[in-house]
Amino acid sequence: MFPNLKLNFSYPDVAQLILRVIVGVVFVFHGAQKLFGAFGGPGIKGFTGYLTSLNIPFPEINAYMAAGSEFFCGLALILGLWARWAVLPLMVTMIVAIVTVHGPNGFSISNKGYEYNLVLMAALAAIFLKRPDKWSLKE
Repeated sequence: MFPNLKLNFSYPDVAQLILRVIVGVVFVFHGAQKLFGAFGGPGIKGFTGYLTSLNIPFPEINAYMAAGSEFFCGLALILGLWARWAVLPLMVTMIVAIVTVHGPNGFSISNKGYEYNLVLMAALAAIFLKRPDKWSLKE
């Protein structure tokens, strides 16, 4: 149909794009819940209250940092805008979530454990370790 049309892509680039965008969407979703109360989330006031109940120091500052990291770094992943570096605050957020909330519940997500956080951290590590893909805006 288009004999002279040659698409120049590699499967690893497509795999990286898919991983980066889907993980970004997951973080934007959760960040929007915490920041804006979108998708049935608690909003920043509710999230701050939750962090207060966990005895997290400076709960309002930490609420904005965690929710802002999820939302804005998730957007960076979707766009491929310094995606490798956007991964770092997200990994810190997942480590804090494991240590303060999910770790004491064990591994299984059915017991509110850290299984999901660990999968997200593995995906974030893969994004960080792989060179930027062709469809990144800026690395």
